[in-house]
Amino acid sequence: MDKLKKPTLDALVNLLEDEDTHIATLAMEELLRHQDADQLVAELQEAPSPVLRTRIHQLGNVLNIRRARTNLIRQVESSDISLWQGLLQINYQYNPRMNVNAVDELLTDLVDRLPVELNTARLISYMRDENFAYTGEDVLGSDLYLVEDVLRQRVASPILLSVVAHHLGRQAGWQSRVVLFKGKHCLLDGRGHLIEPAENWRITRLPKNDHLHPCGKQEIWLTILCQLYLSAMLEGRLLAIHRVGSILTRLCGGEFGALPFPLGS
Repeated sequence: MDKLKKPTLDALVNLLEDEDTHIATLAMEELLRHQDADQLVAELQEAPSPVLRTRIHQLGNVLNIRRARTNLIRQVESSDISLWQGLLQINYQYNPRMNVNAVDELLTDLVDRLPVELNTARLISYMRDENFAYTGEDVLGSDLYLVEDVLRQRVASPILLSVVAHHLGRQAGWQSRVVLFKGKHCLLDGRGHLIEPAENWRITRLPKNDHLHPCGKQEIWLTILCQLYLSAMLEGRLLAIHRVGSILTRLCGGEFGALPFPLGS
């Protein structure tokens, strides 16, 4: 990205104050194509004009989301991020208004109330008592795949239920793996017990002749990103389509701009 000449930069800043939001948006898009944007946010975030201040804050929010997205892709590609942190970052990309502190508080409360000497039976009983469930309704609802919504509402897709139980168990030393079994995401504990969140947390012994697929971190992230992409398409959330789609295409070796119209360029 190159730097803008001062007359051009000043003109774009003036357009940010335009009463026509379409014109202001076009000016913002042009500024985001150049490396002046960060310096501009630092200089004008306390501008005397309330309109300019608002537009500068919007510009700063876009830059923060972009940086977080670039950082997430880099960390996923280098495996330098935990499964849970990856899900939090995906949640933020889908919903930048995500309350990180509230999520931490919800998780801390759940961990603090975990049964002592945790084992599979106690954890599953705890998940039921806490009303974590899958209803089978609105299977493409974005709230079924977002950590913040799941911790608040206790209703989730099988893959998020599996991840939440896996993460909670790890805090108390209980070991498990997220697996795919007969098309459903489940958990497999260290003793070969299969836990099926979609079946009211049913616990069974995995039959010897049955096969399952252990899910790696990236497979879980990609599955959730695909579901959120479909949710954004159904809900008509254009910005979420672009943010989630950009991560998906990059992780699959492509670019969002290369997608056919109307998605790409």
